[in-house]
Amino acid sequence: MSLCVIAPRIASLIGVSAFLGLGYLFSVNRAGIKLRQILTAFAFQIGIAAFMLKTSIGVSLIGMLAGGVAKLYSFADIGARFVFGGLVDCGPWGVIVGIKLIIAIVFFGALTSLLFYLGVVQFFVRILAKLISPVLGTSGAETLCASANSMLGQIESPMLVKNYLENMTDSEMFVVMVSGFSTLSAGIVAVYGSMGISLNHLLTASIMSIPGALLMSKIMFPEDSTPETAAGELTSPKVSDASSVLDAFAGGAVEGMAISINIVAILLVFVGAVAMADSVIRWSTAFAIGKTITLNSIFGAFFSGFAWLMGIPCGELFPAGALLGKKLVINEFIAYANVATAGLGERAVTIITYALCGFANFSCVGIQIGGIGALAPSQRGYLVKYGVLALGAGTLVNFLNAAIVGFLL
Repeated sequence: MSLCVIAPRIASLIGVSAFLGLGYLFSVNRAGIKLRQILTAFAFQIGIAAFMLKTSIGVSLIGMLAGGVAKLYSFADIGARFVFGGLVDCGPWGVIVGIKLIIAIVFFGALTSLLFYLGVVQFFVRILAKLISPVLGTSGAETLCASANSMLGQIESPMLVKNYLENMTDSEMFVVMVSGFSTLSAGIVAVYGSMGISLNHLLTASIMSIPGALLMSKIMFPEDSTPETAAGELTSPKVSDASSVLDAFAGGAVEGMAISINIVAILLVFVGAVAMADSVIRWSTAFAIGKTITLNSIFGAFFSGFAWLMGIPCGELFPAGALLGKKLVINEFIAYANVATAGLGERAVTIITYALCGFANFSCVGIQIGGIGALAPSQRGYLVKYGVLALGAGTLVNFLNAAIVGFLL
């Protein structure tokens, strides 16, 4: 019997079970899994999705948040037009991705730095942590870091709990890594919003990944020790190193520019390298077997099964699978950039938006080892040992988000 006779919503329900099952299969300590903790985190994850997508209040709230981000981006555009002129707009040359990327990261980097200096970021993530930690029974440090990852990057968030990193348990460190892989920072979300990806769904995915990261982490690496912040309290959170408001704002802008230039350089090299690899595969397969095989077809074939488990219609599994492969092997930026040309329908685009919404790719394993390892040198060996496992867990969080949304659509 063809799997295509199964309704997409039923396939999503199967996918939810499959992704949770994969987490259980790769758990380092299945006997240590706390079922109540897992079920509560799962209820949080489903509740967030249902509230944001199915209730009038939730739809209005996420619309307001998305509108706020879009409005902020419009302010960034004013400064960008002064510097870049007409290159900011979509002209006969099309959208210049590098310009859009620099605008969002520099402006939102400066704004985030300012809010961090003023304590606004810490205030909101501490509220989230205090709401989640007592209910899930997770430590204050790991919950704070997981919450912060819905706003900050995978290295900036651990800085909030820098004073606790060295003494974190193995399970807590796994949460730090997985939450970094399964979320996107606010600045990067703004970039994808400017590319036409739905801000509503990007923001919903980021919030869903907070309990999602805790859920998958505690399945794959259950807590078997007593964390330093087991009571959920933090006495000395990380504060800004800036000396003034102006220093924070300007410093954030400079740091954002450095990050954006690095990303532009990486994209330039990676896109070129992927094209080269694709050309080699095309040539070698045509020569060896008389049939042309592309990198896109390899990704599509391998990941199409995962796309089906998310509830993507059968006729769109191959292009959706190709996007999933590009996200994991290369990065989510290239995958999101290809969404518009993938020929997907509205349902598939919505689901794939959730599946791609995270930093879970192989290059980010190195970023975490270098970045978090610098903050906590004694944990570097752990980061190296479990980096790929955490990458898999972060990917499963994104896939689980997509499957939940696929069932609710």
